[in-house]
Amino acid sequence: MHLSTDQRIDAIEREAGRIIGLATPSNLQRPVPSCPDWELLDVVRHLGRVYNWAGTIVEGQLQERPERSSLMGQPEDRSAVDWLSDRLDFLTAALRRTPAGALMWNFGERSPATGDWWARRQANETVIHRVDAELAAGAEIEPVEAELAADIAEELLELQRFSRVDPSVLAHAGGLRLHLHATDAEGAEWTIDTASRTFTRAHMKGDVALRGPAFALARWLFGRQSIGELETFGDLEAAESWRQQMAL
Repeated sequence: MHLSTDQRIDAIEREAGRIIGLATPSNLQRPVPSCPDWELLDVVRHLGRVYNWAGTIVEGQLQERPERSSLMGQPEDRSAVDWLSDRLDFLTAALRRTPAGALMWNFGERSPATGDWWARRQANETVIHRVDAELAAGAEIEPVEAELAADIAEELLELQRFSRVDPSVLAHAGGLRLHLHATDAEGAEWTIDTASRTFTRAHMKGDVALRGPAFALARWLFGRQSIGELETFGDLEAAESWRQQMAL
């Protein structure tokens, strides 16, 4: 899946704007069904901290993980929503002005990498938390383009240290073989071997298969209400047990 850095930054702005719009005073204390013990206010505060942290890394092109002080919460004279809006501008401005080849630290397997790593991570995280905000507010879950949704699914596998391999060497030794098939994005299907922690973009027989829109698959991986939108085949209970260990 390939999206340009500009497309990812646009997605951050759009998705965060939706969260800010839902974060009204009457909604902030509403529980988030997909994040136990969180209210919508916690989603807003979390993203403000994350944008501040990621923006600090990108702005300074840092080569090492920054201290926790760069995760500071909003100033006492700012509301959480205002702080989120401010840190959103900080992050996206830093991403837009960073030279394409500039390298910086990240927490993935390939570090340092360019700022696109952070644009991708923040776009995908913001989409998932936008769903949290919609669930909390009782709002309709808005769709995203299939390519972005498919990238959310694949990035999660990468961040969970699953290795991409050739289909011919995908093993199945005592774990679960799970096949995910997005029906609306070309090439967006994955066969995952939980025992060997490998995956491939290939159609292969599995113990369980889930088939449907890419956004429904991405939300399923993150535990955000989508099972009714998917066709399921095989041992769904085993797949759910595995999925519960996956979400970031």
